[in-house]
Amino acid sequence: MKILFLALVLLVCAGLAAQQDAQYTQFMYNKLGFNPAFAGAEPSTTLQAVVRQQWIGFEDAPSSQLFTFNSPMTANGTGVGARLSRVTIGLEQQYNVEGSYAYRIPIGRGSRLGLGVSASARYFNVEYQDATPIQGGGIDPAIPGATESKVVPNFGAGIFIDGPSYYVGISAPRLLENNIDLGAEETIISREARHYYFMGGYTFTLNEKLRLQPQMLAKYVSGAPFDADFNVTAYVGTNLFGGASYRLGGNGGGESASALLGFYLSEHLNMCFSYDLGLSDLKSAQNGSVELAVGYSFGGRGDAGRVVDPRDLR
Repeated sequence: MKILFLALVLLVCAGLAAQQDAQYTQFMYNKLGFNPAFAGAEPSTTLQAVVRQQWIGFEDAPSSQLFTFNSPMTANGTGVGARLSRVTIGLEQQYNVEGSYAYRIPIGRGSRLGLGVSASARYFNVEYQDATPIQGGGIDPAIPGATESKVVPNFGAGIFIDGPSYYVGISAPRLLENNIDLGAEETIISREARHYYFMGGYTFTLNEKLRLQPQMLAKYVSGAPFDADFNVTAYVGTNLFGGASYRLGGNGGGESASALLGFYLSEHLNMCFSYDLGLSDLKSAQNGSVELAVGYSFGGRGDAGRVVDPRDLR
């Protein structure tokens, strides 16, 4: 079953998106994972943890966990960031460690231009000994009999512009197209694909108790169809926020539609839960995807994705 699942995943990736990076519904709370220039963009040090289980009910479906650290170093927002992540799918596991640095320049009217760079390393690990071939009496000589692994270094760059009510950014987190084949063959079959991301959002303040923030994340990989996530989040009062998202892809009707609900549990702690309803051809084989994001700010509560003095929200 695991070999069948891996074959299906390869077909889905090749036919639909060919995206190698893990996807997150709550991309708006994981900007550092897509753009190193977001390092230091928040006025205070923040910690973020995200756990995602994709395609519930599908055996050996993708799952991912990540943790980010983001901290300003100067008053204008020059800062550093760090990110740890783990992604599993079938027999494969990926571990990623990444460090980011961003330098900010004021550009007027409360806006700042951030220029960021990052260095990363990914560890690929495939547990071939756990494969269970369904033909040949459970033995397949084409499958290695032991674990194979590889470490791949990389670097990236990005631009992030933010103002009092908006943000926009463009980035390429991994610029090197490294060979990621695990075998010793001279012919290269697999490489890291260079991913380009564009993100943006704007906050509309409707009144003292309600703010709306539409935002999007577009993804481009050479040779793959265009992909994008769209979200609208409403911030109600000072403790509640929720929204809806839509992801392109699938068979024409989109890859998924999502609902999000979040709470500020204290002046420093917030959490958000999301559920994705599958819209692609895989929808009949799974029960959707779930994701939980938990954030902690040492400086106080966030306002539509920004960390500010809690007194400013009252």
